[in-house]
Amino acid sequence: MLTHTELLDFFNESADTYRFLSQVFFKELNDEAIEELASADYPSDTGNAHLDQGYRMVRRYFAFSATDRRTQLACEYARVFLAAGVFTRDRQTAVPYESVFTGEERIMMGVARDDVVARFLEDGFRVNPNLHEPEDHLAFELEYLVNMNERAGALARAKDKAQLRRNVVRQLEFIETHLLNWIPELRDVAQEYAKLSFYTGMLLVAQGTLEQGRDLLRDILAQLDDVGAAA
Repeated sequence: MLTHTELLDFFNESADTYRFLSQVFFKELNDEAIEELASADYPSDTGNAHLDQGYRMVRRYFAFSATDRRTQLACEYARVFLAAGVFTRDRQTAVPYESVFTGEERIMMGVARDDVVARFLEDGFRVNPNLHEPEDHLAFELEYLVNMNERAGALARAKDKAQLRRNVVRQLEFIETHLLNWIPELRDVAQEYAKLSFYTGMLLVAQGTLEQGRDLLRDILAQLDDVGAAA
């Protein structure tokens, strides 16, 4: 059973992790972010196979990367996620929108995006309209989890168990139906276009992080239900 302090730490750390992952997938990385990633101490045995493999791939990139990492990774981002230089009608590209991977027509602005928009509205989360991107972009879906974890921390501090339980349930639903349902396929397609191990590795890191987060949220939900039953 998590203590109150451990619960707060979990929500705070989850918000920080999802925020960083959101930044990784939204646009090309700047020098500061690249340096932070290059100097990070990645664990080798997290208990999650996808996370371990992702960390190995990221470490491999930095071990053999070119001097101008910013340019190299910017080109890789464009090739993988923006389909730059990809001229084909027969192969799916790795554009980071859920609708493209879960809709029958495989196009942007599909059913998944509509469901995401409705969920964001229900939970008081709003994507910056000045960014001019569909709401089911991977970065925005991760940013939604940032917002939800920040709120969960506030609810835990206020000891509002009913609203905290709702928050945890909503996070679980979103991770299972709007992230883990398409990130594996996105990673598989990205691997077809990637020339470096970095972004496919980061997609594995995202998948493993979400899987671990899901498992801990399930434990938290069970703990909240046990406390409620005892009360």
